[in-house]
Amino acid sequence: MKTIRRILFAAMVFASAVSAADWTAKDEQACSYNTAGQFKYYTLSLSWSPEFCRSHPGNHELQCRQHNEFIVHGLWPECGAGNPQSCKDSGPEDAIDKEKIYAYMPSDFLIQHEWDKHGTCSGLARSAYFDLIGNLFGKLKLPRLSGSPNPDKIEALFMENNPGLDAGEIYLSCTGSGPKKSGNTLDEVRICFDKDTHEFTRCEEAQDTCRKLKKVMVTPAE
Repeated sequence: MKTIRRILFAAMVFASAVSAADWTAKDEQACSYNTAGQFKYYTLSLSWSPEFCRSHPGNHELQCRQHNEFIVHGLWPECGAGNPQSCKDSGPEDAIDKEKIYAYMPSDFLIQHEWDKHGTCSGLARSAYFDLIGNLFGKLKLPRLSGSPNPDKIEALFMENNPGLDAGEIYLSCTGSGPKKSGNTLDEVRICFDKDTHEFTRCEEAQDTCRKLKKVMVTPAE
């Protein structure tokens, strides 16, 4: 068993090294110039909706009226450092089915904002971008959260529910916004996916702002 684990670990390290070697300074420069389709991997950002709605009491979007738990904040193309935004050479802004998208992103503002800022850099048509979000969200088995768990516990629950997801492929955010923001509440869970295979992959620019906390307050869903 130990031998098999060593072989698997070596294979993962080799694959990571090959991926890093494939990404050149020229690629990074193209990414910094906000070139559509020029990025390394995706970050799927899951918003803990009860906390967003608590910290934005004036928000009347569908997500707050429905009392959702996790929803998709966005799917972000990522580079080696930073990420492309608002790309001008985007895929076509074709028709989308909002009723279908509401199942995972129940906010008209988010739908438009995430396409304009991040989807335009995916290299995909708008409908394909949102279909990909729905597919990635749908493959996740989301845990039920409550109370004041340790940050490690939240990540562990995700990993237990989603075989193949490792610690370096998920991180948390406790830096919310809004008039009632708090620095010790769970705002988002972020999971990284390979650009091409859409399998879990390492988050290279992760800034886990919950890590410094002994406990993370999870705002209850009403």
